[in-house]
Amino acid sequence: MRSNFTQQFTLLLFSFFVSFQGLAQVSKFGVVTNDELTMKQYPLDTAAGAVILFDKGYTKFGARGIVMERHVRIKVLKKTGYEWANFEVPYIMKGKMLELKGITYNLENGVVQQSKLDPESAFDEKYYEDWYLKKFTLPNVKEGSVMDVTYTIQLVTAFYNLPAWEFQRTIPTAWSEYHAEIPNHITYKFLMQGYHPLHSSDKQSKAAYSATGTSHQYTWIMKDVPALREENFITTLKDYQTRIEFELQQIHFPGKPVQQVIGNWEEITKELMKNSLFGGQINGKTGFKNVVAPILAESKTREEAAEKIYDHVRTRMTWNKVYGFGPASLTLRKAYDDAKGNIGDINLLLIAMLREASFDANPVLVSTRNNGRPPLSSPLVTKFNYLVAQVEINGKEYLLDATEPLLPFGLLPERALNAEGHLIKTNASRWIALTPGTHSKFLTIEAAFTPQGELNGKMSESAGGYYALELRKALSEQGEEKFSESLAREAGNYKLAKPTIQAKDELRKPLQINYEVSSGGMGQLTDIIYLNPLLSFGKTENPLKLDERLYPVDFVHPIDETIIANYTIPDGYVVDEAPKGAVVSLPEDGGRFTFMVQQNGNQLQVMSRMSISKPLFYVPEYPYLKEFYNQIIAKHAEQIVLKKASAN
Repeated sequence: MRSNFTQQFTLLLFSFFVSFQGLAQVSKFGVVTNDELTMKQYPLDTAAGAVILFDKGYTKFGARGIVMERHVRIKVLKKTGYEWANFEVPYIMKGKMLELKGITYNLENGVVQQSKLDPESAFDEKYYEDWYLKKFTLPNVKEGSVMDVTYTIQLVTAFYNLPAWEFQRTIPTAWSEYHAEIPNHITYKFLMQGYHPLHSSDKQSKAAYSATGTSHQYTWIMKDVPALREENFITTLKDYQTRIEFELQQIHFPGKPVQQVIGNWEEITKELMKNSLFGGQINGKTGFKNVVAPILAESKTREEAAEKIYDHVRTRMTWNKVYGFGPASLTLRKAYDDAKGNIGDINLLLIAMLREASFDANPVLVSTRNNGRPPLSSPLVTKFNYLVAQVEINGKEYLLDATEPLLPFGLLPERALNAEGHLIKTNASRWIALTPGTHSKFLTIEAAFTPQGELNGKMSESAGGYYALELRKALSEQGEEKFSESLAREAGNYKLAKPTIQAKDELRKPLQINYEVSSGGMGQLTDIIYLNPLLSFGKTENPLKLDERLYPVDFVHPIDETIIANYTIPDGYVVDEAPKGAVVSLPEDGGRFTFMVQQNGNQLQVMSRMSISKPLFYVPEYPYLKEFYNQIIAKHAEQIVLKKASAN
């Protein structure tokens, strides 16, 4: 299966790279060369499973909407490239495929074999709302195949849906060329993103005396575009993809006033708040007085009242896993009575109830992490797919999301932590930071050696923030019995047993788990005892594997992990060796690691704390961050050596 990313919105048509040392040329459909057929690897990326030889697109405006033509050619180099035989072409409901042709070429015993795509084998699948995917698979694809595809599709849609063009995919692209013929009376802003430079671009006037009048033809070309590579700790590859998008600015038909399409956030806010399915649901009388009044009566403070309203919505409503900032239900009352809804239903319901209680509560539009970062420079509501609630209580601002049953008041789910959201508030619309909570872990160990050489003791784990949410979700899904069984486990040379769980339903408190910890012994204490200072709970593997990083490291939230271990030294033993203390800091106060070992009589205490205070590290910071983890791992691997004291 192709990844979700490579299956998204655009389907690909590719062109040819005659010589990888010289200029690329786009050949006609059905005309492949011997160089293409005999190619064994792509010189600029010898590990690639396939390469896009060329991808050429042409978009123009017609009387019935936008027409897009594409021609794409792909060379399959390895079995891992077979997935590129599967195509998905997006189109809106009233659009249609005007032409579809595809041929797979294979060189067998010096003879070129052709396998043609049957257009009737293509089928439609609903993608999102009014959008569908035309899906088809090229036949007889194997290592060495050249796939040639061309299609023309009519998009019966508004001007603002001029398709984006993706120059970069998850396999390398030798040549990508896009032409857009745009009528003179329509003005777009071109939004180019990504790291790869243009090979060339051009603008030409064209006298096209048709339904759309005269036009300009724009051309953008890139060559030798490297493959997008998956890396851990990112939002979505879409944020780093080289692509061009089009934002409609204005429409000016001859003899008529200019129609400004792109507005500003204040205008968008006014429109949204006037909309019966958005602002109309939360303005004025909400119809939830009978629900809110008892909550207010039993609350001693304003914060307590807000939290109880939040808890009421959180525990009553079930999210149907559908995104969107607008409600799916005709009224919030219906969503409330049904006890389920999409993101818009649930969080607008929360806002309505908070307003019923006289709180200053407002919607915040959000683009989720897998949807990509919203453009801060352009007021485009189409870039948002999520909504959270903002409320001010005694001068303090809170962001709330009631769609997760185990999410505490004031914490946003990780999916919504994507840079900034936009506050929709009349005369006070603004960008607002989606500030995360912390992933925190506090581990304490109390242990002593028995005469048989076993290390026995107790361990307590306190989980806060996102770590507590993670554990509570696992507890809810597995049930307490199975969850406890999963906690009672082997951890290296140590065994955790008899776990007990505290504060599982008190979401604003850390989740507490207590264990008994023990290790096997040798039957008696030996003359020399080797002790891992943190038992098996230190860091042993660097999560940052790459020597060089292409994209920023995004941890989503700050991290704070502390381990304090107290050991009783057996009678007659002394500390022969112990790790030295260490303090390691990241530049710009990005993080800090502290490690120390202290002895007081027969008590030995080890303390390790790692804190990463900011969630986002840019590419130039990567070497420091990777070395930061290397030093933590090295220090956690050092041992304490206890030695039997010599008799005087």
